[in-house]
This record gives sequence, structure tokens and C-alpha cells, in this order.
Amino acid sequence: MEEHNQFMQNISGWSEELLLRGLSQFTIRDIEVLEQLAVESLRLQKSFLHELLSGILDTGRRVALGQGDEDQLLAQYCRLTQYVQLSLQEEA
Repeated sequence: MEEHNQFMQNISGWSEELLLRGLSQFTIRDIEVLEQLAVESLRLQKSFLHELLSGILDTGRRVALGQGDEDQLLAQYCRLTQYVQLSLQEEA
């Protein structure tokens, strides 16, 4: 469970950083971080979390290239952060 909690903390840290920068500031570095998190979610057998991360990754790529829908990214971001917060609350 400690590994799961640490993983959720990593996602939370990234999401807080993005929130402070603003979703419109989604960058290639965010894509790299999300790719690593998506791989780790599969290793931990968190399929729904992987789905959430993959959705943000796909939309974020388009936003970073100036072709994406920031409203869609915001909705996906909110779903992910809610999932992570609920997961962390359950651990507490």
C-alpha cells in the first residue's frame, strides 16, 4: 500500500504544479511525466487510473501543439485529481 500511496502523491504533486502554472501552459515535459506515470499505473495494475492518465496525455499533446481543446483537458484533469484525492483519503 505504501507504493500505491507514494504513486498517488507523485500524481498529486504533478497536478498541483500544473494547476499553479495553468493548464494552458501544458508542455512537452508534462507529456514525459504523464508517459512515465501511465507506465507505472500499468505496472501497479491500475487500469482505470491508466485510462485517466492516457486521456490527459492524448489531449495534452494536442494542447501543447496548439491544436487541442483546453476545456476537454480541464475536464480530464479534474477527473484525475478527484480520483487521486479520493484514493489518498481512503489511505488516511
